[in-house]
Amino acid sequence: MSFLLWRPGRNLDGICKILDVEGVEDAFELAQGVSRAAGWPKDARCRMDPRKPKDIALADSLLGAKRLVVSGRVKKALEDAEVSNVELLSIAIINHKGHTASADYFIVNPQDVCDCIDVAQSGVTWNALDPDSICACDSLVLRQDVVPASYKVFRLHKWRNLVVIRRELADSMLAQGLSGLSFVEPSKYTGLG
Repeated sequence: MSFLLWRPGRNLDGICKILDVEGVEDAFELAQGVSRAAGWPKDARCRMDPRKPKDIALADSLLGAKRLVVSGRVKKALEDAEVSNVELLSIAIINHKGHTASADYFIVNPQDVCDCIDVAQSGVTWNALDPDSICACDSLVLRQDVVPASYKVFRLHKWRNLVVIRRELADSMLAQGLSGLSFVEPSKYTGLG
C-alpha cells in the first residue's frame, strides 16, 4: 500500500499530552476539513493535559487534541516536500503553569478529499446519526488507483476525520528524526479503540 493513515501523536514517556484547541469557534470543523485559514485567531492554543503534570516535553507531533498538531519542523518538512492544499493553522502550546511553552505549532488541516475507500472490502459500518459517513470498518482498504498523483496529504470522502499521507513522505519525515509521528497501515485500522 502506497498510503498510511496519519494519526495524532504517540504516547511517549515525558512528552506532554494536550487538550483540544481553545480560542477557535466551531473547532469541530477542523475534523471535517473545513477551510479555516481565513480569520484564524491569533490566540488559538492547546493546553497541556493537567492529568499528566509531569509530562512537559514537546515532540514534533502531540497526542490528545484529536487533531494533527505538529511542530514547525514538521511544517517545514511538508513545505520542503511541496505538499499543497493543506492548511497549517498556528497554535500555541500552553504549559501547566499557564505560560506559552511554544508558539511554533500548527494544526494540519488537509483540504483535498478523495473518494478512494473500497466500501465493500473494508466492511464499513455507517454512522447511525449521519448515514452518509463511516464510523468503523473491519479493515480499511483504499483504492490506490483513484488517488490523484498530486495528493500527498488528504482526507477520505465519507470518513473526513481521517488523514492519509503518501508512504514515501511519511518515511522521509521519520528519516529526518521528527518525533512523535504516528502512521498506521490502513489495513490495521478499524476506527474502534
